[in-house]
Amino acid sequence: MEETNELKLNTNTDLSSGEADSLHEQVVVVDFKMVTFSLAGKDYAIDIMRVKEIAKAGNFTYVPNTSPFVLGVYNLRGDIIPIIDLRIFFNIPVPTRKKNQPESMVIINVQDQTFGVVVDFIDKVVGVSSSTIQPPHPIFGDINIKYIHGVVENGGHLYILLDVDKIFASRQKDKVEENLPPVTAAAVKEPVKVQVNQSSENLDIKFIGDTLSAMGKFYISAVNEDWVKERYVEWKDMRPSGSLQIQSEKDAGEFLSSFLSPFTKNFWSEAYINAYYKMLPENTSSVINVWCIGCGQGYEAYSLAVLLKMRYPRAHVKIYANDSDLLAISNAPMLSVPDDIASGIYETYITKTASGSLTFSKEIKDMILFEYHDCTHQNAVPDVDIIVARDVLSFMNPNVQRTLIEEFREKLKDSGLIILGHNEAMPKQDGWLRNSSGDIVIFTKE
Repeated sequence: MEETNELKLNTNTDLSSGEADSLHEQVVVVDFKMVTFSLAGKDYAIDIMRVKEIAKAGNFTYVPNTSPFVLGVYNLRGDIIPIIDLRIFFNIPVPTRKKNQPESMVIINVQDQTFGVVVDFIDKVVGVSSSTIQPPHPIFGDINIKYIHGVVENGGHLYILLDVDKIFASRQKDKVEENLPPVTAAAVKEPVKVQVNQSSENLDIKFIGDTLSAMGKFYISAVNEDWVKERYVEWKDMRPSGSLQIQSEKDAGEFLSSFLSPFTKNFWSEAYINAYYKMLPENTSSVINVWCIGCGQGYEAYSLAVLLKMRYPRAHVKIYANDSDLLAISNAPMLSVPDDIASGIYETYITKTASGSLTFSKEIKDMILFEYHDCTHQNAVPDVDIIVARDVLSFMNPNVQRTLIEEFREKLKDSGLIILGHNEAMPKQDGWLRNSSGDIVIFTKE
């Protein structure tokens, strides 16, 4: 405490008030992050540790005999979640809804239940020191004070930090536990306290990871942690002093801009195919099964088919190519080939349609089975020789990553191999061997 007083004395003596405030902000430890949004023109926030993701959606399925603030339910990638309009919940005026108009939603987790929370506008992620969060005050008469965790000022904005545990837990229990005492303060999850001796770099990376999962659907794990650490160093050099944290979807996109593998959403180049050709081992099997996950519009699957046709010309190769994007996977079988690709190693496998456009030959198309499928659900592919999952695992939460990696282990033949994204790796000390040649890396079982 003495050091703090001395610092204030020195800044007051030697610096202007503005400079002193700036210096004070620099020494404050940012150990709490929140997703901010607006309701009827006022600033609100939710602890980012409770936020699963942000989204825009409409056309919610109406559920009869529910409270007015329950807009319905929504299918979030196979999970049916209730949608709550906070404006109605807090008796705040709601603009007239237009039919099928997408709503801004914060997807949150409360007591093992996922909710979609509709708000007016989602702003950004803000980092503050937990010590600056003040207790709620009755002056905030718009909403019941029991639903407010605290208030905090940042960048000229006063944010009302909501207590989602009390908001949602109370509604879940009201009907069956009306006579129980209110939730005690001890039951409310407090912000994670960062150890004093934790390095600044690790703290920065942790907060960046929290934001990337909410804003970019990207999850830091053993699969990509090496790239994240390298990218963090680059990020520090790129960003102005004091603005390392990711505060918006634009920031998240910029941070991840160098993550995706070469030739994402494009046909692989001749050099890229040849590099993998040299890495693929001999395989005398008459049938070679390949699992291509997240194939999108088909660029990767067709490039892979050409590579495997060249490498294993006598084998019957079957590529099980799936993606959870229905529109993309539906158009994949009709993918046309631009003129600049229809040469070199591709030329042998290109044909012209009746309309004059270029497409892949029947020989190549017959190798690929395109299927609309979410790989986090049950996968019916047979045991495979090759798994291609470029930039797939990193966009799944770590629990799902681990489950899918275990499925890779079960479905991959002992002599098989896995191709991950350019900046991904199988977890170390987990029974996988790394084989590389230049920038090309494959993984095999130990």
